[in-house]
Amino acid sequence: MIDWKLDGFLPTQRQPAPVLESADDRDVLLARGAAAAIDLFVCYVLIEFPLIYVLGEVFSGTYEALGDFVVPLSLLALLPIYASYSFVCEWRYGRTPGKVNRGLLVVMADGSPCTYRASAVRNLLLYVDLLGVPPVVVGSVSALVTGGRRLGDYAAGTVVVRSTAPTDRDAATSADMDASAAARAGENGEN
Repeated sequence: MIDWKLDGFLPTQRQPAPVLESADDRDVLLARGAAAAIDLFVCYVLIEFPLIYVLGEVFSGTYEALGDFVVPLSLLALLPIYASYSFVCEWRYGRTPGKVNRGLLVVMADGSPCTYRASAVRNLLLYVDLLGVPPVVVGSVSALVTGGRRLGDYAAGTVVVRSTAPTDRDAATSADMDASAAARAGENGEN
């Protein structure tokens, strides 16, 4: 049971098929926001917080001298961690754990997998997207006006779309069994 729940967050090399028509759907925009919240939580709690703890233990004097500035500095440090995390996950898997959970996929505008360069461009331009005050409002308005694509998506030639991945364990198991049976039938037919 817990394995299936974790599978709802773990990206895999085998990407589901993209649904390109869903790029400008408003529900995809909302799902992108939820995916970003999940990914920020993962970055802060699972990556940055343990790092802050270790640094706090090793450099306790400096840590105590920072006092009330520790939280703002940790939030400032979260942006490069989040951009790097997103870059690696989108380049290798086409999606982050938050996007997996929300059923989203980052692909090139023609539907091909996201490339190394495209992932780098779209995540570097995340800094430009976040210059607005407040960034969530500016990002949401620009995404609504531009058909669901932020500045980074335009520069990289990418779109974020729904995927055709099964949403429950029985469907996923059935799809894997069907793929395995088709592969075995193809092997038997070739001999």
